[in-house]
Amino acid sequence: MADWWWKADYFETCNCAYGCPCNLTMIPTDGTCQAIDAWNIKEGAYKDVRLDGLTIGLFVRWPNPIHKGNGKAVVYIDDRANEMQRDALAKIGTGQAGLGGPFEIFASTYSEPAKVVYGPIHVERKGKEATLRFGDIARADFEPIRSDMDNTIADAHMILPNGFIFKDGEIVNTKVCEVKVGSLNFKHENSSAFLSKVEYNI
Repeated sequence: MADWWWKADYFETCNCAYGCPCNLTMIPTDGTCQAIDAWNIKEGAYKDVRLDGLTIGLFVRWPNPIHKGNGKAVVYIDDRANEMQRDALAKIGTGQAGLGGPFEIFASTYSEPAKVVYGPIHVERKGKEATLRFGDIARADFEPIRSDMDNTIADAHMILPNGFIFKDGEIVNTKVCEVKVGSLNFKHENSSAFLSKVEYNI
């Protein structure tokens, strides 16, 4: 049995075309991968430490397809967490807590251990629109995908029955995503994004 579990609202933005071929174990759109992933935890725990109401972000970049390695990552932890919660989220986010979600799998592709930082996080969602703010070092805005023909809003989902990050992801547009922390410095816009609800180790 895993040491941790949670139910969370999930947010993902990357530099790939809509749908992200990485989800189909294909080569990323431009051959590289950069992303912000975030989990707004509704309820969960690491052993006896409750994690309800906290948020964790993962900023990642690979200069090649993910499975080729050479990745760099920053785990960004909600500064409202107490010391025990910070330690728990750090273990989960860096993959040290074991299976569940992408953490342990991604960690095996990093060229060096993920850096852990703490700070304020703002999360807001209304329908297909969402906003993420991680202090002054990272941001992401999500919006609907609109038809080039008549400006109607696309209602599309990616269904992955065996997905380890999400199983039903609502496909939306990355209005903008920007990260500036340490050796991670990237920006993309008008690219793939997902909104979902996830459950790990349940």
